[in-house]
Order: sequence, then structure tokens, then C-alpha cells
Amino acid sequence: MILIQALLLAITANLASGRVWSPITWPFCYPLINGTIVGIILGNPLLGLTAGATINLAYIGWISAGGTMPSNIGIAGVYGTAITVLAGANPELGITLAIPIGLLGTLLWNLQMTLNSFWVHRLDANAEKAELNKVFFNAWLFPQLTSLLINGLPAFLLIFFGQSFFTELLGKIPQSFVNALSVTGSLLPAVGVAMLLNYLGKKRAIPYFIIGFFAASYLGLGTMAIAIFGACIAVLSYFNGRDDEAVSAYEEEPEEEKPELQIQLKRSDLIKHWLIGLGAEVGYNYERMQASGNILAMVPIIRRLYHDPKDISDAMKRYLVFFNTEPSFIGNVIPGICASLEEQRANGADISDEMINGLRTGLMGPLAGIGDSLAGGVIYPIGISLGCTLALQGNFSGPVIFFLMFTGIMLVLGYNLYFMGYKKGSNAVMALLGEGGNSLTKLTDAFGILGLMVVGAMGAQNVMVHLSAVINVGATEVVLQNVLDGLVLNLLPFGLIMGTWQLLKKKVSPIVVVLLLMAIGIIGYYLNILGLGV
Repeated sequence: MILIQALLLAITANLASGRVWSPITWPFCYPLINGTIVGIILGNPLLGLTAGATINLAYIGWISAGGTMPSNIGIAGVYGTAITVLAGANPELGITLAIPIGLLGTLLWNLQMTLNSFWVHRLDANAEKAELNKVFFNAWLFPQLTSLLINGLPAFLLIFFGQSFFTELLGKIPQSFVNALSVTGSLLPAVGVAMLLNYLGKKRAIPYFIIGFFAASYLGLGTMAIAIFGACIAVLSYFNGRDDEAVSAYEEEPEEEKPELQIQLKRSDLIKHWLIGLGAEVGYNYERMQASGNILAMVPIIRRLYHDPKDISDAMKRYLVFFNTEPSFIGNVIPGICASLEEQRANGADISDEMINGLRTGLMGPLAGIGDSLAGGVIYPIGISLGCTLALQGNFSGPVIFFLMFTGIMLVLGYNLYFMGYKKGSNAVMALLGEGGNSLTKLTDAFGILGLMVVGAMGAQNVMVHLSAVINVGATEVVLQNVLDGLVLNLLPFGLIMGTWQLLKKKVSPIVVVLLLMAIGIIGYYLNILGLGV
């Protein structure tokens, strides 16, 4: 039983950090999902659910882009929740455990990215010999075994020490320090909210965050209700900003018909290319980033179009160059374009290696910016806010709803953009951006309004700052918290979020901000200024 638990925990850690296949592992990297799974594995699903959701609050604004990782959120969620469950600690304590684990987890990420470079060179050798049948091993299997070893090894150490070790360890910590860490855990979600404000917070959009925050504070509206109101406001904002004449003129433009080709890709080839391409980061490495995943996805296309070993070798080499973009949402348009270009080239069109890779390189930056903003700055925070709200109430539908929402949008959007890229070729980017290049920007801004309102509600509900200080005026006790509540409800949590946001705007490192809040929480508790609240 112990060995099985360790193995399942190791697999969970790899799914959370190994980037196996985006529809599964992207949502799985968030503590709301992986914490719930850890709780099930260790026999305490409810604590895993609430601990994972609590940890996720601190990471609501942590966005990994361009291969950088400020903190390994997947490892933080898995092992932070595991220690919380094994020790039987409260969920608020889980945040203070998870954040340092996440920082140490970046070392595992760096090691994983470095070792995966070895498998890319094995793929180079496969390309020289036109060995399509060996691509799977060096692009998927061996990188995943490497990742499983790196990310899963701590699971065996945790299970080896056992539950009694962590329970006894927690018992040896003075209760006052446990309380101080719990106070700190109530402050740390402010970092996640502030990071998202720093990412989405255009000056004209900040009022929407304030509306969400105080609607939750004064009206007692739940996150779902605020999400509905926010969606209505976002729709109105989008349609009020559209140039309907330009949009309708574009939409009525007839689609170009593709000429009949002697060698044609089947729909099944395109579906395989798209689906496998959702695992573009499976062999993610510092040397060539997504090259391993790209060549793996191209296997069904190359196999259908080319039969001469030299043509196969040349095609493999085209997709083993450095490449990095957001691969699962907006970025799907690029492989769709590539499939179209490869099909035309196989039929004799004058399309060079330089043209294909020049187009890929030119598109990867702009589409990464749009895709990361949409996925990490809009879809994720909205979905995770709804999911965490339900999870913190003990409702297991929270992680399920988030998973279905996040993955569902990914698949629907990715499928349509892939086939847009295939059908329209290089014109697909203009179709995506719309007339004047503003359509998608306006849509993203509209969703940003929704995201800010939902995150505002999350901030009001989950950033807890409770003054325990009491002032004696004669025979009367003045409770400072009651005085502040009489002035503006949730004033201190709002001030903490805004102050944290200002620090981040001034380029103060999020790690420094986390350490600062931890110091404030611990010192404030021992000075009897901050308390646990009710």
C-alpha cells in the first residue's frame, strides 16, 4: 500500500510538472486539481481539496511564460498538500509550506530542462537517418521518464518518513508559531491577486476589480454571481467597441478554395497533428524549447506526405530548430499553417525551409503574447476563482468545473484555430487578429474585465487581515477591527492587495514580497496586532 501511494504521488507530481499533454497537465499543474488528487491518494480527500484550493490562492497571478518559472506551482501544490495532509495541519498552514517548496521546485525544473537537451541531440541523429519510427522514444518516452524520476523522487521520501513523522514534527512546533503561520497564510493570497493586477491592471480597468471586491464585501455576492454580472459587462464592452462595418465586411469575404492536390493530407492526419501538438512541451528543454514536441506532432504529416528518405530527413530537420510559443490555445494556428505549407511543398510548390521556419519564427512571439495573456491572464484566473470558491466550501465540484472549463475552452479554441491555419494558410493570422489588428485585443480586454471582477471577489473573500489589538479608553474597550469595519468593510485586505500591487509595479521581486508578508504575519501575531479572526 505504501509503495503504491508513493508511486501514485510520483505520477501526480510528474503530471503537475512534466508537461505531458496540455489538456491534462496544464490544469493539473494547479494546486486546486493536484491537491485534490493528493488528498485522495493519501486518504483525506477533503483536506486535500481545501489545502490545494488555499495554496492556489497564493498562485492566482503566477504566470509561467517563455520557459521561465518564478516558482514551480505544480511541485508546490503536490508536495505542499502532501505534507499538509500527512501532518494533519490546517489548510492555511499549507500555503506557508507550499511556497518554499515551490521555490525549491524551480531547481527540479532547471534540472529537467537541462537534461531534456540530451534527447534533442538523439532526435538530430534520428533526423539524419530519417528514422521516423524512433521519434516517439526520444521526443516523448525518455523525456517523460527523466521527468518522472526528477519530480517523483521526493514522493518516495515523503512516504518513507510516513504520516507519524510529520504529525510528530507538527506537534513539536509551538502552538503560537503554528498560529502565526496561519495568520501569514491568510495574508499570502494577496500576492497572487496583486500579481494578476500587475498583469491585467490597465488603469481604466482597475475600477472593475474594485467593483468585484466591494460587491462581495458589502452585498455578500458569491463569486458565481459576480462572474455572471462581469460577463454581461464584458459582452457590452466588447460589442460597444467593435467596428461593425469593418467586421461584417471581413466576415463576408469569401474563403479561398484550395486547389486539387495529388498528395493530400487526410482529416485523420490533421486531427493527429493537432492533438499530438497539444503536447508540444513534452520534451521542453533550454536548448531548443518545444522542438521535441513539434517533431513528434509532425510525424503523421511527414509520414503521409514524404516517402523519399532525403525528403523525410529534411522535413524532420525543419522542426528540430528552436521554437517556443503558447502551444495550446492561440498558438494552434501555427501548426495548422505548417501542415498546409508542407502539403503544398509535397505537391511541388516552391516553398523553402527558410520560408517555413521564417514564418514560424515570425509568428511565435506575437502569438505567444496573445496566448499567454488569454490563457494565464483571463481563462485561468476566472476558472480558478470559481473552482477555489466552491472547493473552500468543501464542494468537490470546484476542481471538476475548473478542469472542464479550462480544458474545454482549450480544445474548442485550439481545434478551430488549427483548422483556420490549415485552410487559410499564412492569411490565418490576419483572420485571427481581425480588421486593423484590434478584434482579438478588444476581446481579450473584455475578458480582462470579467477576470478582474471575479478576482476582486476572490480577494475580498480570501485575503484575511484581522486586527486583534484592543485599546482601553477609560472603562471602554475599543476593538480596532470593529472601528475599521464601521468605516469601510474589508479595508485592510483591500489596502494590503493595493500595497502589494504597488510593490510589484516597482519591480520588487514576488519572492521578496512573499518574505515581507510572512514577516508581517509572524511579527504582527507575536506583537498581538494581528490575529486569526473568526
